[in-house]
Amino acid sequence: MLKLKTIFTLVILSLTLAVSQGMAQTQSNVNPSQVDVSKLSDDQIRKIMKEIQDRGLTQEQAIALAKARGASQAQVDQLMTRIQELQNGTGMSQTADTQTTETTPLHTIDTISPKASIKPSKENTRMFGFDLFNSKNLTFEPSVNIPTPKDYVLGIGDELVITVWGASQATYQLTIDQNGAINIPDIGPVYVAGSTFEEANKQIQKRLISIYSGLSGANPNTYAEVSMGTVRSIKVNVIGDVNAPGTYTLPATASAFNALYLSGGPTENGSFRNIQVIRGGKVVHTIDVYDFLVNGNSKANVQLRDQDILFIPTYKYRIDVEGAFKRNGLFEVKKGETLANLIKYAGGFAENAYTQNLSVTRNTQREKSILDVDQAKFDQFTMQNGDMVKADTLLDRYTNRVTINGAVFRPGSYQWKEGMKLSDLLKKADGPKEEAFLNRAILSRRKANWEWENIAFNLGDVEKGTWDTALKPNDVVTIRSIFDMREDQTVNIVGEVLNPGHFPYNDKMTLEDLIFRAGGFKENADVAFIEVARRLSHSEAAETTNQLSHIFTFKVPRNLKLNPKDAGFVLQPFDQVYVRRAPGYRDQGSVSVTGEVVYAGSYSIAHKNERISDIINRAGGLTRDAYLQGATLTRTTGLTQEEIDARKALMAKDTTLHLDITPKQLVGIDLAKIMDNPGSAIDLMLMPGDEINIPKEMQTIKVSGGVMNPVAQTFEQGKSLRSYINKAGGFAPRARRGKVYVIYPNGTTATTHSFLFLTRNYPKVTPGSEIIVPARPDKEGMSAAQWISLSSALSAMSLTIVTLVNKL
Repeated sequence: MLKLKTIFTLVILSLTLAVSQGMAQTQSNVNPSQVDVSKLSDDQIRKIMKEIQDRGLTQEQAIALAKARGASQAQVDQLMTRIQELQNGTGMSQTADTQTTETTPLHTIDTISPKASIKPSKENTRMFGFDLFNSKNLTFEPSVNIPTPKDYVLGIGDELVITVWGASQATYQLTIDQNGAINIPDIGPVYVAGSTFEEANKQIQKRLISIYSGLSGANPNTYAEVSMGTVRSIKVNVIGDVNAPGTYTLPATASAFNALYLSGGPTENGSFRNIQVIRGGKVVHTIDVYDFLVNGNSKANVQLRDQDILFIPTYKYRIDVEGAFKRNGLFEVKKGETLANLIKYAGGFAENAYTQNLSVTRNTQREKSILDVDQAKFDQFTMQNGDMVKADTLLDRYTNRVTINGAVFRPGSYQWKEGMKLSDLLKKADGPKEEAFLNRAILSRRKANWEWENIAFNLGDVEKGTWDTALKPNDVVTIRSIFDMREDQTVNIVGEVLNPGHFPYNDKMTLEDLIFRAGGFKENADVAFIEVARRLSHSEAAETTNQLSHIFTFKVPRNLKLNPKDAGFVLQPFDQVYVRRAPGYRDQGSVSVTGEVVYAGSYSIAHKNERISDIINRAGGLTRDAYLQGATLTRTTGLTQEEIDARKALMAKDTTLHLDITPKQLVGIDLAKIMDNPGSAIDLMLMPGDEINIPKEMQTIKVSGGVMNPVAQTFEQGKSLRSYINKAGGFAPRARRGKVYVIYPNGTTATTHSFLFLTRNYPKVTPGSEIIVPARPDKEGMSAAQWISLSSALSAMSLTIVTLVNKL
């Protein structure tokens, strides 16, 4: 169903057309309010709907026109109902009862032919011009929604729309009949077939004056416009060496490029330079596609007529272009065209092309030949079919370049001129930098065989003007700085400073300067014992001795204030400075005590020898609910994440390795004995990060591993380990009964002991324990091949035994 906006526009135009064509009267000026909308036929409404789509009036324009002509709201509402009925398929088939002007039925053009689908060959894609008719971004698809060209030739079936406005209003929608005329009411036939649209427009305007006198004069009050309505369709035959030959249906406004686009253009053997338009058995146009591609001449795209034939013959001369051209590929040339024409078709030379001559490979009757064509003969050298033209690139060398590198203010390449000297090049480069090494520089020069040779000179002498030399093309001057001629000079500070590391060495740098650049001392630094290690001098290193370095010791105040004694000590390049840790300094550490103590929480370690019993006492001692057998100590392993990752990588490479990769570990302790014997060997000294947990008395135990039903069970005093296993369903078929062990809540383990393989002494079970029953690993069964091998071995062994017995 049409949108409301479109319905309003159609309603207004319906009233306009009904009035203009004199539905009930022969006069051209009829009051729209007197039109009976219910008497409009379905065909008239369909014609109105198509007219609005072809003319493209906006809603505002249509409403203004309706108001100017006096259309009522009742008529608009009535026509909206008629349009909706027609859209729903319930429209009436009727004609107006009033006298109407007979017009030719509306001519609907045939469906435009779609673009043929082709699969181009490799040669197709290399042809210059192929993309013009086969590009996704550039199309010549024919369209009916275009302004009518002034030179468009009218024909039978074309529809003209004449609109009169001003003092008089009328609209005529007329189709050119079989006699080539349109029949204008009250005027009669006007023969326009065969005329151009511009000529027909003038002729119709002239005839309208006979009934609309307001159209003439110096100050007309009536105006008329002629436009195209429905355009007829034409059929064009595309034949010859074309990718998709056939008959194509096009609008009458179509051009030759429209037909070539739909047919895919010439094949790999088709001509782009001699496409013929045949009309009435005669060639009326010859199309050169290159004229459009190269020169942008739109005259090559001629308009077609019904039953025209587009004939694409085979090419006569085709040239292969390669190398430093802007376009590479296959190009078609006409007889007599020269190499200069071909270069133009190829877009000219590329920016790096060698243009002095071109190489042309030509086919002879038996073999190939090479022709060198100088630039002066480009416009004289004619091309032959099958020629291959190649342009080389420029050599990667310069005819007048000199280069200066290194410690100058403007290094780079400069123009060489006859008589140019080394000092001239230095001036162009704004001279040497302050840090330039003056004692030696190098001038590199090409010899006759293009090898390099070096000419050493003293840059200081050139600066003084006591030495100079003439330069030659391609000379390269290299000047070093004093920093290039030695190692990067640094000093290194390690130890208890905020930012240890290597720092650039500065002349007259003191020990305090380096500490300042390193951010100053850490709190744990021993400022009374700072050591400086200095490597041997060049003269000392030249002798073989046992000494490797010189060691100096200093005391530097924390405020880095220079003291008279050490202020005169100046660092030298590559000195190593060591700031030691104060011997009595210890990082503040803490331990955590959780569970059944009076004051659970974190506690600082007061002294180096503080033990487990000490921290329990500091925590207020144990509560009545404390379960000493379940007390645990968790201690950090000291492994960093990098160390853990490294150990994981080692175990991944060697599966036999079993390294500790946990950041924390459980330490088995017996807290009851510790509290009974404080200070003993089992009363461990604490370390920062230790975690002590004293749980309440536990009431369960757990059975895991090779049992039928692994489960947690209630602890029963005096009950044996075997009783707990039986309560868990007993041993599983693959259980290793002699390897049962118990993990106690404090982290310690007890294993099963056997006596002469006859009796087993299982460990004691306490509350919170976990009984582990190991299981034997699954064994893989022997394959058929293994059984066969075993059978063969046994057979061979049996045969050997029988043989030995017989000999005995």
